[in-house]
Amino acid sequence: MELKTFMIILALVVAMYAGVLLAIAADLWSGLRKARRENIPRTSRALRRTVDKIARYFNCLMALTIIDAMILTGVVYLRYSMGIDLLMVPVFTFVGAVALAFIEVKSIYEKSQEKGDLTDAADIARQLLKNPSLHQFLTYLLDKNAENNDRK
Repeated sequence: MELKTFMIILALVVAMYAGVLLAIAADLWSGLRKARRENIPRTSRALRRTVDKIARYFNCLMALTIIDAMILTGVVYLRYSMGIDLLMVPVFTFVGAVALAFIEVKSIYEKSQEKGDLTDAADIARQLLKNPSLHQFLTYLLDKNAENNDRK
């Protein structure tokens, strides 16, 4: 493999890793801004989760890069031993980096409003279940269902 080709492939891989790191940094920045805006304390636990995320993502990317390296080694062998010229692109690393960056972009654009709505719905459900008349009604329905199952 020519040095120029190797350097281009290496630059592509470095750019993919940097892109994923920038996406994680953008998600962290977005989370910190959201926490500051909503007066949520920023804890070291949340920052440790980000570091853990970086480690998991980069472990995944390294495994994909190793697969690409094995494939590219085979491509180099085919090129120089048999004259078969195949495309030399780290495809798995590229697909993995795009997928991980997409996950981070999705995380940034998740609406905190939706999370609040789910919390409100859970609170309403909890209050309804504490209501004695609803509790009696649900017990009645469950008993009727059990009676119908016993008859069958």
